[in-house]
Amino acid sequence: MKHRLWLLVLLLAIVKQMDAQPLVINWQSCFGNEENQDVRDIVFTGDGYIIAGETGYYPRLYLLKTDLEGNSVWEKEYYGPRHGEAAFRIFPADQGNYFVVATASSSSGDITYDPYPDPGSNNAWILKIDSNGNKLWDKIFGGNCLEMGVSGALTSDTAVIFAGLTCSSDGDVSQYYGADDGWMIKVDRQGNKMWDFTIGNDWFDRIIEVTETSDKSLLVGAYSFYGENGNISCSDFSASDGTQAVMFKLDSAGNYLLHRCYGGTNHEVLRAMVETNDGYLLGITCASSDGDVSGAGYHPGFDNVGNPTNDIWLVKTDFEGNIVWSKCYGGSKSEYPHRIFRMDDGGFLVFGTTESFDGDVVGNHSSGSSYSDIWVIKVSSTGLLEWQQCIGYNGSEDLYRAVARNGDNKYVIATQVWGESSGQITCLTGTFDYQIWLIEVTDTTVGLPEKESDMPLLKLYPNPATTTTWLQLPEYTAQSPMQLQLISPRGGVVYEATAGGRFHQLSTAHLPAGLYLVRLWDGERWLVQKLVKE
Repeated sequence: MKHRLWLLVLLLAIVKQMDAQPLVINWQSCFGNEENQDVRDIVFTGDGYIIAGETGYYPRLYLLKTDLEGNSVWEKEYYGPRHGEAAFRIFPADQGNYFVVATASSSSGDITYDPYPDPGSNNAWILKIDSNGNKLWDKIFGGNCLEMGVSGALTSDTAVIFAGLTCSSDGDVSQYYGADDGWMIKVDRQGNKMWDFTIGNDWFDRIIEVTETSDKSLLVGAYSFYGENGNISCSDFSASDGTQAVMFKLDSAGNYLLHRCYGGTNHEVLRAMVETNDGYLLGITCASSDGDVSGAGYHPGFDNVGNPTNDIWLVKTDFEGNIVWSKCYGGSKSEYPHRIFRMDDGGFLVFGTTESFDGDVVGNHSSGSSYSDIWVIKVSSTGLLEWQQCIGYNGSEDLYRAVARNGDNKYVIATQVWGESSGQITCLTGTFDYQIWLIEVTDTTVGLPEKESDMPLLKLYPNPATTTTWLQLPEYTAQSPMQLQLISPRGGVVYEATAGGRFHQLSTAHLPAGLYLVRLWDGERWLVQKLVKE
């Protein structure tokens, strides 16, 4: 009898653990109007968030500022008469200002000057705005064919990068190989071109992601159809008309260092990347089960027209791009990775989307076979799936890169949705085609202090930091200015200022990697918090 009772208790504990949701929604907001709303990126501002994307059936660049609880503060639109403008990345610039990386098809209106006004062509468009969304300057880059933006990056010298594709062979495009090439351009903080770089061959290529590494190099994620006469050398899988995922590495001046190709006989696309202590973790969409994917556990499936579906394929590499391990995650429909975060335990948190109801996927809220839920997976340092969770409703969530980390265990997610409230969405109103769903979630699997008194008095977001971090001061210190210091690993003061209010932005772009101390004198004692610069 005691043995059976013990088994019953154990079973109930297991069931309770399986039902528990690692990510808990703290708050949510919905934003919509009579036109489509589409969100591509989000940035933490210290006192809230700025969402960047597009709005309208004829797209206009769209910015939305919210406070820390998701309430609207202001909205801005930038566009021209052709209505083909959209933002896809936003980054902090200098104090209180932001870079917006975008695409423009217009040559007038909010576009100050377009040196390539060919009708119907798009160009790279970079804007600098202040904290209220007001434009400080804007610049157009590209050529007389077509430039489409997909991604971008902020670099440690406070410059900004546009990345996507081009078919131009003139203007700012120094090299063109054929068809569509992957193309990126780096501009300084005043909007002047520093250099550009083309990735491609005589077939179709595209850059999907770019990020700066700890050695100030640039890691570029792309894909390529097999072709010739370019700077991509991948295996010939042209018989199946598949694409290879391509990783390029450039130095800070845009010079080629290395590249690697990953994939099989179907389509692979490199969509997300993060640096680790001993290499990189690549997030790839994968539709192959052979080639480099052999043994990774691809989940076979087919879409409505018979094409193989996609898994999330995580590939761990060394610094030279050689595969250390790889593993597929998903089900019989398609999964896509969008953002990857390193965790303190050496593992990774991957934010993506899923259409599956089987395999690794449990709890999909979608009501249609082609609809997608937000899908979050936690994997160990060796790729072991530790937990997964679906977030959404009976419609479809379209997630791009709009995930911001706020502290050690909170994330703010912005995604595009449509329809009426159901599932976990409670704020949709009206029957607008597409709206923005903004949520804050807490990762309950991360260890938290047992008592409020154990929590650090100073909070830094993000930490570790690359180019900038925000210091949140305790409420009782916010009434009057306080002395603020940043202490280097050797003990010297590398930054000193007077801090007032609740939030203070610290630029870390110029700092070497290492462990720093942030100190605040509150009139009675020094409050101290550690800051890691990657």
